[in-house]
Amino acid sequence: MKNSGRTAFVFLFLTIIILVSAVAISIYMLQKETANRRAVEASLAELTLKNAKVEATLNDAQGQILVLEGKNKDADERINALLDDLEIEKGLRDEIKKENLALRDNLDQEAKAKLEIRNKLSQELEDLQSKLKTFESAAVQHKQDVLQLRQSLADFQKKSEDLEKQVNDFKAGKAPELSGENNDLSPAAAAEDPVQLDRIIVAQELSRNGKVLNIDTEAEFLIFDLGAKDGVSEGAVMSVYRGSAYQGDVRVTRVQDEMSAADFVPPLSSRKVRKNDLVSAKR
Repeated sequence: MKNSGRTAFVFLFLTIIILVSAVAISIYMLQKETANRRAVEASLAELTLKNAKVEATLNDAQGQILVLEGKNKDADERINALLDDLEIEKGLRDEIKKENLALRDNLDQEAKAKLEIRNKLSQELEDLQSKLKTFESAAVQHKQDVLQLRQSLADFQKKSEDLEKQVNDFKAGKAPELSGENNDLSPAAAAEDPVQLDRIIVAQELSRNGKVLNIDTEAEFLIFDLGAKDGVSEGAVMSVYRGSAYQGDVRVTRVQDEMSAADFVPPLSSRKVRKNDLVSAKR
């Protein structure tokens, strides 16, 4: 009997302990669940606030997107207008190039015609000078012939002056001036005597070889670093070399102490000469 009561007491005690533990665990779990629920409710409220802010930001972004789309459309229209302008400008540029080519061809033809006239006049003048010397040697017997020849020469010189005036007008209208210290060597300055009537003079032996300093491709002349101090004289014919390769000849039109200007002797032209090409006396 005692063992049965003792067993019942132990069983009852264990049951009470288990119930108390279950109640304590239930209370703990309830508190835990309450805390979690409050945390979730706080997070939900915070998320709701953030969602409202995000929606407001999204609305602002959509408004900005609409504004940017409008600006992008305007930019596209401006780009299309600029492309149209560029196409028009390109067409105008092509037309200007064609006109420049036609003008260059006309200038080349005029330069060739001027050269032919110059050569013709030089040849005629040499013939007249030869005849003049012959008549002057027999002046006593042929005074009348000499007078007639001088009259013919005066008429010829008048024609030559008229031609020189035309050439001066041409050069004054077309030839650009060089800047700085080389201005006095420009074709405009050389226009005082555009038609060289003297015979070609071969330069004497020079103390050194020169170099091309500048080239005028429109007026067809060059400037090199040899002058009167080096033995260069006006009317002298010089040769142009690139290394050891002979390029052609030029004729000196103006001489200073340390530099000179020269015209190209055909077939040499400004297209065949480069800066720093060598210049020496014609051999």
